Amino acid sequence: MTAPVYVALLHFPIRNRNGDVVTTAVTNMDIHDIGRSARTFGVRKVFLVTPIEMQHDLVGRILRHWSDDHAREYHPDRVEAVSLVRLEKTFDCVKAAIRAECGGEEPEVVLTDAKPLPNVVSCADYRRELMTPGRKRPTVIVFGTGWGVSDAFHPAVDRILAPVDGPEGAGGYNPLSVRAAVAIILDRLLGRRTGAAGAF
Repeated sequence: MTAPVYVALLHFPIRNRNGDVVTTAVTNMDIHDIGRSARTFGVRKVFLVTPIEMQHDLVGRILRHWSDDHAREYHPDRVEAVSLVRLEKTFDCVKAAIRAECGGEEPEVVLTDAKPLPNVVSCADYRRELMTPGRKRPTVIVFGTGWGVSDAFHPAVDRILAPVDGPEGAGGYNPLSVRAAVAIILDRLLGRRTGAAGAF
């Protein structure tokens, strides 16, 4: 793979169970588990996006803890994973950070969602795009929290990935934790394949 891939976990604008736009809380478990998935599959960075200042203070303390000498000595693998995590107040800040790392190249914004949406691309098809020799445009894969990313975010989106479905298929039970969804989707897009790649 030639082009860098990033992950963004949005905490705003997010839907609640009533469809209202809200800001969700950052959780410690998401920081650790998504960082480990990102490191496993070669993601460049993980951006946590929240506008709430108190959340920045809290997450900042967590990230500083995992950068000190004690943590590096006793949990080097965890430190390596958490070192990929960055905190931003807006998604525009995420795109600006990616452009700064990628020579001004505008990232392709790829949204994930648990519910069926029109004009989606399968993980298998998008994996082939990512693996195209010479591809340079960076990708940021966006995951939501709560009851999913609000439609208000959709104007920023270039592509939408098909949902992760279980054996019941579309419309079946699939409210995965975001940590599970990140791991599954990164494996489908970036994981090593030893045999023929099937459709996802």
